[in-house]
Amino acid sequence: MLDILTIFVLAVGLSMDTFAVSMTAGLTDRYKIKFIYYRFAFTMGFIQALGILIGYFLGIGLEKLISEFDHWIAFSLLVIIGGKMLIEGIKNKGCTKRSTINMNNFYIVTGLGIATSIDAGIVGIGISLAGYNIILTTTLIFIITFLFSCFGLFGGKFICKYFNNFPAEIIGGIVLIILGIKVLIEHGVLN
Repeated sequence: MLDILTIFVLAVGLSMDTFAVSMTAGLTDRYKIKFIYYRFAFTMGFIQALGILIGYFLGIGLEKLISEFDHWIAFSLLVIIGGKMLIEGIKNKGCTKRSTINMNNFYIVTGLGIATSIDAGIVGIGISLAGYNIILTTTLIFIITFLFSCFGLFGGKFICKYFNNFPAEIIGGIVLIILGIKVLIEHGVLN
């Protein structure tokens, strides 16, 4: 029972960045088809679970190699997409324009998934060392990430729907840039 609680808390922690990115996507989105939201959330959950599996199977020897540059990849992806959103938000002024996070673009969605789940690989290594059940862990992390992504998407859409002049793209861009900076701080680059 303690293992499930630990894995649940870990899954929630790993899902926070995904929630923020999903909220940003929901804030700036104009899609009417819910399938696109569920596909986005599924992709976020799948990549997070895949990161856990990769870390689990690669083992500790590769951690040192990956940890030297993983934070720069996540930072770059988040700042590029966030910067683009910030610029578009300044041009568009509010929730009246099409999203700069194109949830139909495979590369953007995959890039966001990778950026928010790079730490999952390192966590996967820790899970292998702690002896947790990888099937249970991966399944729970996928489900929690999927749910947090859905909450973020629909929450963002709700905010934008009822607060039409809400500067969604500007705030979303700033959130993504802050997440990128947070990644560098967590890895000791900006200490």
